[in-house]
Amino acid sequence: MTSLSVDRPAVVLVGAHGYGRGYLDRLARLRAAGRLRLAGVADPRPLDAEQLALAADAVCGTDAATVIAATGPDVVVIATPVHTHVDLAEAALRAGAHVLLEKPPAPTLDGLGRLLAVQAETGRACQIGFQAFGSAAVGELTRQIRAGVLGRIRHIGVTGLWWRDNAYWSRAGWAGRRTLGGRPVNDGALTNPFAHGVALALRLDGSTGDQPIGAVELDTYRTRAAQAHDTGSARIRTARGTPVLAAVTLCSDEIVEPTVSVIGEDGTAVLHYTEDRLESPAGTSTHARTGLLENLLDHLAEPAAVPLLVPLAETLGFTQVAEAVYRGPAPTEVAQEALGGLPGLTRRAAATGRLYRELGADWASGEPYTWIPT
Repeated sequence: MTSLSVDRPAVVLVGAHGYGRGYLDRLARLRAAGRLRLAGVADPRPLDAEQLALAADAVCGTDAATVIAATGPDVVVIATPVHTHVDLAEAALRAGAHVLLEKPPAPTLDGLGRLLAVQAETGRACQIGFQAFGSAAVGELTRQIRAGVLGRIRHIGVTGLWWRDNAYWSRAGWAGRRTLGGRPVNDGALTNPFAHGVALALRLDGSTGDQPIGAVELDTYRTRAAQAHDTGSARIRTARGTPVLAAVTLCSDEIVEPTVSVIGEDGTAVLHYTEDRLESPAGTSTHARTGLLENLLDHLAEPAAVPLLVPLAETLGFTQVAEAVYRGPAPTEVAQEALGGLPGLTRRAAATGRLYRELGADWASGEPYTWIPT
């Protein structure tokens, strides 16, 4: 891949509502700073007055392919529902653009494989929007793990305790769906809101290659009318043999920021990844974060000097976990009022490496399911 030949690369944003609105704000700031030219904005829904003001003289339209063809961008930022990611990213790559694609990159391994093949064919860069990977706290924890500060790693735990009401699951036609119109969506607590924690745990473990995951055991539940799980635990065995236990819920009456805990023979580190805060044997510290869009622009200007923070190929491990969720059984239905002691149970699961159904709660009666990559 060669560096960009222009000082201000042309950028198209696909998806300007919802999470995409944040990207529109960021692109407007970077345009004002002289980092880029906002060439186009595409969204099926019309832009409101504030969005149009931010777009300024950019080409705006409802069809992404039309806007991309009209503008010939250097970079396309995609912030759309997950079941649209693969088609849109492939179109952008084949149009000659580099891509920043929101997480998760694809709902299944088939989709990820398709994108990797197109990326190899086109030679374009593709960064995935796991924003927490830009935190220097992740780099510092990785350094401590590699330096042996924690000793041999015994276990990695992910804890997620949030609340989302019925409006969250009805905010869009794809929300809370396992499939939509015959296409995989694979929404759910493990694969969407807490995807950052799962992906970070796997990054910290360091398993790479063609099969970074050895097996995934699942235990998932739902309290809402949605198809997808709002509460779930997953025990992941990585290629390095590290047990990773993610226990997450969107039904917690105690709301705290999620954590990734790395438990070693000589100490434990806790990463509060939404806050860029690290607690470790070296002390407590708060770190700066590099934006993934800025990192992509820097990488395109100097490919050899600035590596991508979240290249597409490094999301394979997470997508294997997503594949396990997609292939697994529908979540067990549980009444919200039955979820007694959920915060404590979630913490115990992440700390001990045991699934919800292994901790003795009356409601946690899901059938065991294990997915093994082939």
